[in-house]
Amino acid sequence: MFLKSFKKWVFWAHLIIGLIAGLFIFSMSFTGFLLTYERQIVELDEMRFTVKSTYAQQRLSTDAVVDILQKSHPSQSHIYIRWVNREGAAIPAWAGKHSYLLHPYTGDVIREGEGLAAGFFHVVTDIHRYLLLHGASQVIGKNINGYANLFFIFLLLSGAYLWLPKRFNRSALKGYLLLAKSYKSSHHRNRQWHLVFGIWCLPVLLVLSLTATLFHFDWANKALYGAFGQSVPEREKHLPVLDLSADKVPYDALFQQAKVHAINNGAADWYSMWLELGDKKHEARFYIDTSIGNRQEYAYSLFLDTRTGDAIKTLKKSDWTRGDQAWGTSRFLHTGEYFGFIGQTLAGLASLLACFLVYTGMVLAWKRLVTSKSKP
Repeated sequence: MFLKSFKKWVFWAHLIIGLIAGLFIFSMSFTGFLLTYERQIVELDEMRFTVKSTYAQQRLSTDAVVDILQKSHPSQSHIYIRWVNREGAAIPAWAGKHSYLLHPYTGDVIREGEGLAAGFFHVVTDIHRYLLLHGASQVIGKNINGYANLFFIFLLLSGAYLWLPKRFNRSALKGYLLLAKSYKSSHHRNRQWHLVFGIWCLPVLLVLSLTATLFHFDWANKALYGAFGQSVPEREKHLPVLDLSADKVPYDALFQQAKVHAINNGAADWYSMWLELGDKKHEARFYIDTSIGNRQEYAYSLFLDTRTGDAIKTLKKSDWTRGDQAWGTSRFLHTGEYFGFIGQTLAGLASLLACFLVYTGMVLAWKRLVTSKSKP
């Protein structure tokens, strides 16, 4: 009797919370689905600007790229340059918030700004994180999505409990795990979709929603780091470097040194190499990546002294604290990128199925609350 009454309370809590948070869960799920292959699509968009070289052409030097950026923005010394290990690849470069795509041989500006694909994903990300709110209102959007995500976790757990059949036999499990060949009514179809889609994507959606709490709540970060006996590290604050004139070693020499370092450390087939200048005085940071982007196990940072060319330190994921490693893993579990293309695909499909869960849940709730009352 108690279990029957408890299940009834769980059902109504599941229904009411689903109605309250459903639209926000749908928004996060659908935008998450759109972001599934963001890195690959942006990369393909930039590959359109690959330039065919002639025998006499030499690739633009790193020093020349820095000069171009500093001439355009003399007050901006925080510089990023991304070298893609592909013949004729255009050069993405940033001076502060100003971004460019440069011709790899002449230095001409091919594109100013982030481009159509990156711009689209920027808007989708703002919806996913902040409901497209800006300025002071951004915190409101972030909190709404954060608490909607907590509601989603409850819906997943309560849904798993409600999914449990009264009797565990082959017939019952078949009806709860597999879609029917035909349906008696639209209500039967929606209920079946809700049960089957919900249970199959439950593990992935739980991972996506639990890792999402790290982006919204301090207590989630404290819990993660606390599990490894650590406190949440404070983000380092660096005063902006206003002048790079103290850098003595040519940046291109540092770039060549970074390439040799990559060869000696098993990263000879690096896909891209980022150079960051101006974050710390007398320091150049190279982020050497053998994947298409941010699979941390396949990348590492090399810090070089811009006065002497000496290596300051090498930082791999294995060098991080256990708490930082767990946070980094959680970050890319959220997007599925931790498992590469397959992980992204699973995360994207689960996000799309979550949209179906919201739709079928809303329809079933409407049937329960409105349609049933209209019948005599």
